[in-house]
Amino acid sequence: MKVVVAGISSFVLTVLSASGSTVVAQSQAMQVEARAMWVTRFDYDSEAKVARIMEDAARANFNIVYFQARASSDAYYRSEIEPCAALLCGKLGGTPRYDPLEVAVREGHKRGLQVHAYLNALTGRAAGIEGQCRAIPEPDSGNPRHVLLDHPEWIMSDRYGKKLPCPNSEEYVWLSPSFPEVRTQLARVAADVARRYDVDGIHLDRIRFPGNAWSWDAASRAEFGKSPAQHPAEWREYRTGLVNRMVRETYDSITTVKPGLVFSAAVWGIYEDKWNWKTLAGKTDLMQDSRAWAKEGYMDVLVPMTYSRIKERCARIDWGCMLEDQLGLERESGRQMYIGIDASKGAREVVNQIRLARARGATGLAVFSYSALENTHALRLLASTVFAQPASVPVMPWKVQATH
Repeated sequence: MKVVVAGISSFVLTVLSASGSTVVAQSQAMQVEARAMWVTRFDYDSEAKVARIMEDAARANFNIVYFQARASSDAYYRSEIEPCAALLCGKLGGTPRYDPLEVAVREGHKRGLQVHAYLNALTGRAAGIEGQCRAIPEPDSGNPRHVLLDHPEWIMSDRYGKKLPCPNSEEYVWLSPSFPEVRTQLARVAADVARRYDVDGIHLDRIRFPGNAWSWDAASRAEFGKSPAQHPAEWREYRTGLVNRMVRETYDSITTVKPGLVFSAAVWGIYEDKWNWKTLAGKTDLMQDSRAWAKEGYMDVLVPMTYSRIKERCARIDWGCMLEDQLGLERESGRQMYIGIDASKGAREVVNQIRLARARGATGLAVFSYSALENTHALRLLASTVFAQPASVPVMPWKVQATH
């Protein structure tokens, strides 16, 4: 058998038939493209549902699943560090009936999918996104306590020293990264998951501040050592540095356990408001300098949450403009970028965004979320159009070197 590569997208296969004549068949080569799907804690409620999600992802020719395993300093897996999540155990600190992450890894790998544990970073407890703000309960015997039972001082504060209440408009009670223990907790959790589960990567979300009004806690002010009001630019830079520290410490933690593990993060879709859209930007408003993580080598993949539509170019919040901006980051840093797509915008919009991303040369795509894909019937459309053929996950040369 002789194989001749005739281009990126196809190859010519030359074989001898039984009669000795030559037969030439044209076939599609494996495309190289990251196709990630976010699976949130709201998407599954049983072993069977986790298995079904993995089957649906594989049938639609996705190749990466970001599977949520931590939401609010809790665990959607069997943990000795943080309490079992209420959605999994019926109450915070209960005993799990099954291990969603274990099932996800097993069922995903069975179908050729990469499975990355998706962890919320700085969220201490839900404060409006789910349920009521009841008192944090003591856990079942033998299970770990929630961090806020022992350390309520870790909660972010405003300039008057008032802690984020529950409920609030920021969806969560956020923890301040000025406390080394808060940063260490995430690094411990990520390393524990990397050590005990055969995950292909660790994926962070909520790795930022909820806004510039937070966190003016005493520990932050003491370390900053100046008046935040009199030095606003330096104050913002200081808090941004705290997030950078947290990312680097987590990266160091997981790569010590498994050097080849992929480290990625869901980041704000607008890094800087260069178009004067008058909207929040990651670097200036949320203390999230995600490009520094990539450029300085402690982040493998950035996944910007560009949850908009394709509109008139750059006149309004336009998905195409955000795509082009994020592609610039990939070219500058040498690290990968998978552009975010919001499936709730509709199946046709998802397909159009994938086509535009490919035309612009994107390395990969990440679609939010499984439920949105299911609700808009986008999975079937993807499988019959832009994802009709399977694709392999792009290689990361720096990771190949790290594992040898």
